[in-house]
Amino acid sequence: MAYESIAAYLDKIEILLSEDFSPHAIANELGISKQWRTIHRYKKEVFDFKKAASEDWTAEKQKSHEERFKAGKERIIDNYELLNRLKIKADSLLDFRVGDEFQGPEGSEYITPATVSKIYADSAKITAAAIKTEQELAGDDPESRKADALVELSDAQLREIIEATSTATAEESE
Repeated sequence: MAYESIAAYLDKIEILLSEDFSPHAIANELGISKQWRTIHRYKKEVFDFKKAASEDWTAEKQKSHEERFKAGKERIIDNYELLNRLKIKADSLLDFRVGDEFQGPEGSEYITPATVSKIYADSAKITAAAIKTEQELAGDDPESRKADALVELSDAQLREIIEATSTATAEESE
């Protein structure tokens, strides 16, 4: 065993290390002050719980990122599926014709020209809203394009400022 000189004290050393005692303090507490280097090496090589916690936290953050990414992606896919169903429903409304028979609350009824006109208008509204929402989700709507253009413009202006500053600094140092 690599830590034979402190083997008899390992339980107590681990307890004190977990309570954030330094190797010096532990060695003094246990009356083996000359063994502080061995305790320090043991802490570094075997009992570095802070490093282990940091590694676990990094893995957890990564896992959480992946899970959040997956959940966000699934939500968007669900939205696309809903939008597709809305577009299909709106399209099916266009199949109604004047005089078509349907079951209303009072039995068989017939579709009137006014009803067809309202159905077509509703279908157009549903389709337009679904397409607009789909474009927004994809970042392909006018507002998203404007925002992207503003970001590109501000990035270009920032690059010009940095370049001008770098050139001025280089000229001053010559």
